[in-house]
Amino acid sequence: MKQTAEEQIKELKQQLAMANEKIAQLTAIIKLQKNQIFGKKTEVMEPVVDGQQSLFSEQEMDQLQDPDISVTEVTEKKIKQVVRHWKAKQSGQRTTFLDGLPQVEEVIPLKDTNCPHCHQLMKKVGQHVYSREARLKPAELYCVNLIQETYKCNECINSNGSDVLVSSKMPQSLLPHSYFSSTILAKVAELKFNLALPFHRQIKFWQAVGLRVDARLLATNLIKVSQTYLEPLYDYLQELIRKESVIHMDETPFKVIDEPNETGYFWVTRSTKEFSKHQIIMFHYYNTRAGKTIGQIIGHQYRGIIMCDGYGGYSDRLYPQAKFGSCLVHIRREFYHITCLLNKEQLKNSKAYRVLQLMRPIFYEEKQLTYSNHKEKLVQRRLHVKPLMDKLYTYLENISFPQGRLKAAINNALKLRKRVYQIFEDGRVPLTNNPVEQAIRPSTLIRKNSLFAKSSAGAQANAIFYTLVATANQNHLNIYKYFKYLFDHLPNRKDTGLEAYLPWSKEIQAKCHK
Repeated sequence: MKQTAEEQIKELKQQLAMANEKIAQLTAIIKLQKNQIFGKKTEVMEPVVDGQQSLFSEQEMDQLQDPDISVTEVTEKKIKQVVRHWKAKQSGQRTTFLDGLPQVEEVIPLKDTNCPHCHQLMKKVGQHVYSREARLKPAELYCVNLIQETYKCNECINSNGSDVLVSSKMPQSLLPHSYFSSTILAKVAELKFNLALPFHRQIKFWQAVGLRVDARLLATNLIKVSQTYLEPLYDYLQELIRKESVIHMDETPFKVIDEPNETGYFWVTRSTKEFSKHQIIMFHYYNTRAGKTIGQIIGHQYRGIIMCDGYGGYSDRLYPQAKFGSCLVHIRREFYHITCLLNKEQLKNSKAYRVLQLMRPIFYEEKQLTYSNHKEKLVQRRLHVKPLMDKLYTYLENISFPQGRLKAAINNALKLRKRVYQIFEDGRVPLTNNPVEQAIRPSTLIRKNSLFAKSSAGAQANAIFYTLVATANQNHLNIYKYFKYLFDHLPNRKDTGLEAYLPWSKEIQAKCHK
């Protein structure tokens, strides 16, 4: 049936409205992507009222934990400001640092020891330290020839008539038939996994000191030592983290050329910062992001609490015996992204902005809690934080007819409410999943510089080294010294238990502490 002019106009208007809505959605996506790529990396809100800072950023939240920063709240009329008083830099730090270095005296002699007036020879009456400076000794490559001594007994002979000869017992080589020593491989590992310097960029460094290598040789040798010596230590750490009552968990993609889709994943688990006996960060490589991987990592019968984001793989259906906590920062982020699309005038009436305002005191009060154990923390949370959380969720439930991104953000927050409220059931559960995200961040820089791994074996070696570096850093170790210690001692380990090589062991702390 032929349309009338009015019907055609109505249909065209509907099509135009749909097109405009689609354009608005795409424009919002582009704006968010530009902001993520080129904008500020911290989620800081611009003040809506002059002189008023509307939100704490995540960076400010971290700063509030710093004992060197005192925080004073100043209230004037209805404007609340946070004034930070940074402590003055402590005097004597320069002297302490220089005193801790090996000392070398360099006397600057007087060129002419004759008196400038009578020209007679003068007598030295004293000297003093005029200035002090730190100097760097360049890397130096040298060859060590391990000499085996042999002794002969002049009194004895063997039953077959041969001489009795006894030779010194030689240490086992790190890599048989290779001239790579523990010092070289420890430095390669430190450059790659602590300083994010990929193998192809290390070549210039090694060539400058006289070592002829290529990227493939460096990679092959690190894979060998990881499989031979480090994997048992890695597995031991894995068993320890499975015993934790509360763990953080997250995942990040990693490109592996030999995988079917060239994509794998690093799953990262870590112990909590506050109430764990030891600080452990574990990287696990798998070629899938499926939820079944969680059970392979922590055990299908894990009965603790997993702190995670809202990803569906962390499933109550798959793991009914476990409990899940959820990160309030992840929930907040969806509302923050909405506010990024608004101007200051629109922010004043924005429901997303109001949600962020309601979240601010939750983070603040969490930082102000005082307690000596997790049971006291639970009591304090229920007293000071829960009313604020209840207020936030009451507001979310009463928002009428939300649309688009706001609707999705609200639905996500409501869906995760039970998990968020785990903090009021167990004081050991953290409010955010930031610690594991911070643990992942150095690996993303390495991934950006190195781009990919060639094989799953290489990816697994990456996971082992990431684990040891991250855990060592959490326990304040010098990464080079720690790897050198491991490479010196693990090849000759016999009856010594693996616990002796953990980052918090007494000898490791004594010899490898920063």
